[in-house]
Amino acid sequence: MTLLVKNLSCYLSGRKIFSDISFSLKTGEILKISGENGSGKTTLLRVISGLSSFESGEILINKKEIFLLGHSTGIKQNLTVEEDLEFWSNFYQNEHDDKILKKLSLNSKIYSQCRYLSQGQKQKLALTRLFCSNKKIWLLDEPFSFLDEESSLFLLNKIENHRQNNGIIIIVSHQNLIKNPDISINLGDQ
Repeated sequence: MTLLVKNLSCYLSGRKIFSDISFSLKTGEILKISGENGSGKTTLLRVISGLSSFESGEILINKKEIFLLGHSTGIKQNLTVEEDLEFWSNFYQNEHDDKILKKLSLNSKIYSQCRYLSQGQKQKLALTRLFCSNKKIWLLDEPFSFLDEESSLFLLNKIENHRQNNGIIIIVSHQNLIKNPDISINLGDQ
């Protein structure tokens, strides 16, 4: 599996967000995108996922294999953690792993409504959806936001396991936790 982006340009309301972005990723590779706030990092992930349009260029990707973990966790506030997990397990036709709940310290919140979770707990719940999805291409927008150190290390381990199992990862992060990406792009250099 390969992900190819060629000469990609995006404008919003006549303003250039980014231009002439090109890269190619194959299984087992990680791309790290950095740049200052407003440089187009989130927009680039949304364009790659098909959620936003672009002006010119080409994207070759199997969209059925994409999981986008964005800023919004997409959690229904009136559901319990258990109901949220059950919904997404059914959606992806894959059981969630109770060991992950324990590792992320969510097992004690299983019957709590999501509205009562902290931002960090909501981020952890969103991560359980990612792990349950079995998608090969992970688009991760600031996935370490709100996570404690132990959960950040757990996510780093999951990213490395996904890479070793022929996954493709594109990660936007202000934190310097991804030490050896295969490709780095700084949108601030545009």
